[in-house]
Amino acid sequence: MKKNKLMKKLLAAVCCGMMLTGSLSGCGVAVSDEAKGSSTETENVQTESVQAENEQTENTESEVKQSETIVKYGTELANLDLDGTLHGQYEGQTLTIPVMSGDFEKAVSAVVPVFEQMSGAKVVIESIPGEQYTDKVQLDLNNTHRYDVVLSPIAILHGFAIAGKVEPLEEMINTYAGESYNVDDFLPGLFNTYGYYDGKLVAIPYKPDVMLLFYRKDLFEDEAVKAAYQEKYGTELKVPETNEEMIQVAQFFTKSENQDSPVDYGYCAMMLKGSTRLLFFNRGGDDIDENLNPNMNNAEGVAAMNRILELQKSAPKEWVQMGWDEANQFFANGNAAMMEQWPGLWLTCQADGSAVKDKVGVAVAPGKTPTLGGWGASISSESKNKELAWKFIEFMTSRDGELLKIENTMDPCRASTYEIPEVQASSELYEALMESFNYAKTLADVDVPYISSKLCDVMESYIQQAMDGSMTPEEALEGMEKEFTTEIGNLGLED
Repeated sequence: MKKNKLMKKLLAAVCCGMMLTGSLSGCGVAVSDEAKGSSTETENVQTESVQAENEQTENTESEVKQSETIVKYGTELANLDLDGTLHGQYEGQTLTIPVMSGDFEKAVSAVVPVFEQMSGAKVVIESIPGEQYTDKVQLDLNNTHRYDVVLSPIAILHGFAIAGKVEPLEEMINTYAGESYNVDDFLPGLFNTYGYYDGKLVAIPYKPDVMLLFYRKDLFEDEAVKAAYQEKYGTELKVPETNEEMIQVAQFFTKSENQDSPVDYGYCAMMLKGSTRLLFFNRGGDDIDENLNPNMNNAEGVAAMNRILELQKSAPKEWVQMGWDEANQFFANGNAAMMEQWPGLWLTCQADGSAVKDKVGVAVAPGKTPTLGGWGASISSESKNKELAWKFIEFMTSRDGELLKIENTMDPCRASTYEIPEVQASSELYEALMESFNYAKTLADVDVPYISSKLCDVMESYIQQAMDGSMTPEEALEGMEKEFTTEIGNLGLED
């Protein structure tokens, strides 16, 4: 059976033409009876009115000019009208867009006023807490049909594509995009990985995500700490590049292993539901192959499980209950020497009040098998404003839009953006981020866009049973494989 057939089964279960209409009604040239003394007085009134109109027009032109000359990262944003394709022509139309509360809300909301000014449209942002986001978006796409633009993780977006819930975008680009909108400028592989399903473009990359290693550079650069490491292991302390190096460094920075450690723990990661399997992938494990056959019960899987068990010795006991916020704050409080996390951790580390502000470095995850995630932007197939929805996506993901986006916590997707010196200098993330894309393995392979929540639960259950000692790694992987096979069969995905 072809993979695309299998997948179908899976989910089938500022303003260029700003108008001044009515703005001068209070400066009209009508003259009161008391003012009808002479034609000169009338002319004076008329002159004042014209002057007022000219002054307001000049002010408007000044505002437009200011919008057209926004400078970000040393670059003039000279194409906010998208090659002249935005000129206030969408006045009276409204877009409704769901966003996850937090960084996404901040980034999208920052773009909205500029887009509204250029397009004439109104954009309504609906903020949704992270734990409710996917369910609410899916409910809308299936039933209520209020949303026009859909921002979602790539696995979910590809699932929506299978179900026909999002609009193919090639025709939108060909018909409505400005001539300078360059899809070849997106990072190599990113556009294809995030955007295409079954030969159709269904999403535009919006936020690239890859698991990174965050480490306390102040500790790794401390001469006394380096000397102690050299004495203990007979080798230089450095940022680990292999799994074996990471395990050893983590042990060194754990007080239960080394009472002289300057921090309590050598390692931490978020492990709450949805995250345990990420650690397995980061350590070299897999879930399924291209034919949807289980691919975790093998030598690589055993090695990944054993590496997790070794790292567990250097992590806090409560890490299995840590979600995004808890794990990030744990590291920002200075409790651990290293943490594997999505790029968003950087903001927590650099926030006012963080104990590790300006003390954190970023590197490729040891073993060079980091998990690739990320978000894309799509158009609901039920949107009544598809043309306008495309223009908003185009605006957000254009070269100029990228510079507005990254100022508000969203990492770039375009290669040209990373080449801007001011962008490179703005974050220590970017060098590691770019390198990590060369090694990353996507959570949702292009040809396997969606793994059911049941399969995720299966993985996490067996990984945690190995962690609590109730199963050996081999037993856990064997059980995982059997349940995967059963679940895939139940979903109708067998060959």
